[in-house]
Formats: sequence, structure tokens, C-alpha cells
Amino acid sequence: MSAALAAVPEDVYTLNADGSLVTQTTARERIATTLEGLDVQPGMKVLEIGTGSGYSSALLSELVGPSGTVVTVDVVPELIERARALAQGGRNNVVLLAADGHEGAPEDAPFDRVVAWTTPETIPHTWVEQTRSGGLIVAPVELAGLVKTHAVVTAKVDEGHELKGLALAQGGYVEMHGADLDQWTVPPRGVDARVQDDQGATWWIAGAWAKEHPADAENLLARLTDGVRTVRVFEDGDDPAGFRAWLYATHPSELVVLGGPQGFGIGVADAAGAFLFRPVGLDALTIGAPAESTARGWVQEWRTAGCPGWAQVRPVLRREGSGWQVRAERSEPAHS
Repeated sequence: MSAALAAVPEDVYTLNADGSLVTQTTARERIATTLEGLDVQPGMKVLEIGTGSGYSSALLSELVGPSGTVVTVDVVPELIERARALAQGGRNNVVLLAADGHEGAPEDAPFDRVVAWTTPETIPHTWVEQTRSGGLIVAPVELAGLVKTHAVVTAKVDEGHELKGLALAQGGYVEMHGADLDQWTVPPRGVDARVQDDQGATWWIAGAWAKEHPADAENLLARLTDGVRTVRVFEDGDDPAGFRAWLYATHPSELVVLGGPQGFGIGVADAAGAFLFRPVGLDALTIGAPAESTARGWVQEWRTAGCPGWAQVRPVLRREGSGWQVRAERSEPAHS
């Protein structure tokens, strides 16, 4: 991986002509970690979902070498044309397709590896069908069946095109969608209620409670500009990301995701209020005592369990219609 990183000039791909960052750009460190887990070998054929800036495509081009092939798909034609122009410098082993990534690239299958940089509701079975037996798929997923309940799963395709989960890791990417996005504040799918405040900003919520009580959910969103408090919920040395992994495995059906112009949080909500754990940091947002009591009870459960994290959860995959649902489950402790 280090040789590929050294061979590909990051700024050429991730910066526009005016020096601004290409919106669809993933951090270099995250790309490197993901591709290391993908275990790409020279001569392989790799399917990439989400071309973005083209930087990851170029890295994959280095990893597969002259005898391998990278087929990269993006729903935004302009990104494909930009990547094609950058590839004219000699990356002849990269095939660029402007298409819906859900469909993969059937004419170029089968693949040894599939990697995605955008989050589908379920892993499309088309990706599985287009992967050789023994091949790997590394993709972001929604662990609680909700937008923003993100993780990255590594899965192996077995004979008969069955998909077996191998590992889960922290990470998340924008939701998969059928067209170019013109805004990044509200998810393109999966929102159960939304309101606009006096400044025209949109607040939104997703979750079973919001779906079952849409009027209460809209009323809650309308109150967010009044009386929202930031409170400390974790201690120094705690691992809030690990807590979220445990939460996905233990309370998935109770969760809501709520967002607005300042970002989003994952937690609990009812007609009286909400308590939201921020994606990073030790603080949370709260409005209403009942929800706060429930959420702090979860934190205490986590502490009692020994503060498990990502290393203590495993992926459970289940075929669901045209895709594979991924959920988190607590791993059984090893016995000596």
C-alpha cells in the first residue's frame, strides 16, 4: 500500500483547479486503511462503487498492476469525465462507467474484489453475483436500518453466492442515491419527518418512533431551537465510538437519528424530547428529561458490560429481497 500511496499524487485528484477540495473526497488515511483490508493483489479485477475524486481508483490501479483491471462506477457523469481526463496520463487498466452503482458492472464481471465509498440500504445482491467465490466485498452499511448508523463491513462471497460477514469497523459515507446531490445536510432517503426553521434550515429525524408518530416528531423538531442543552455524557478516557458500536448491537430498534444544519446525532426521542449522542466528542444534546434518563441508562449498561467497542461486535448478514441486510451483534468472549 505504501508504494501505491507514494506513486499517486493526491492533490492532483482531490483538488479542483481553483484549489478547493472535490466534494466527493475521502480522507487519505481512511482510503488506505480500507484498501489494506481489501487485500488487493496484482492481476486482480476490482469493482469500485463511487469514483468520487478518482484518487482511490488511481491507488487501486497501482495495486492491481498492468495485468489487473479496475472498473469504477459513479452516478455523477461529471465525476467520471473528470477521472477519465486524469487517467489519460497512462492508467490504461481503469474502466470508468457513469451508471447506478446498485447494478455493479455486469458486463465486466466477475470480480475478485468489490469496494464501495457510498452507503446502500442493503448490500446489493448484484455485487455478490458479480464476485468470484472467495472474493471480498468491503462496503459501508447501515447497522440499525437507519441513515447515519454507519459502519464498514468486510464480507466474503462463498460458493452459491452466499455472503458471510467477517468484520465490522468504524466508518461511514454518504447514502447511495440515484442522482447527483445538490445539498449535504439532509439525507437523500430514509427521513421520516422534517421541518424548516425561521432561517430556512431543515431539521430532520429518522427512526421507528418518528415513523409511528410523525406529528409528534414534527413538533419535536420545531422545538429544537428552544431549550436545547449541550451536556457532558462521557468521561475522559471513554471511547464514544465504541459505545455507539455497542448501542447498534443492543438497542437498534429504539434508536433515532436527528439532524440539522449543525450536523446529526444518534439517540432516543419521544414526544417530550430527545437525547442525542454526537458523532464525535464527549458531549450530547438534550431536550426533555425522559429521553435523557433513557440514554444515560444505556451509558450505564455499557459501563457495566465493561465498555465494549468495535472489537467486541461482529456482523450478521441476512438476505433481504434484492440485498443483504447487515446488523451488529455482540461477539462472544473467547474462552481459554
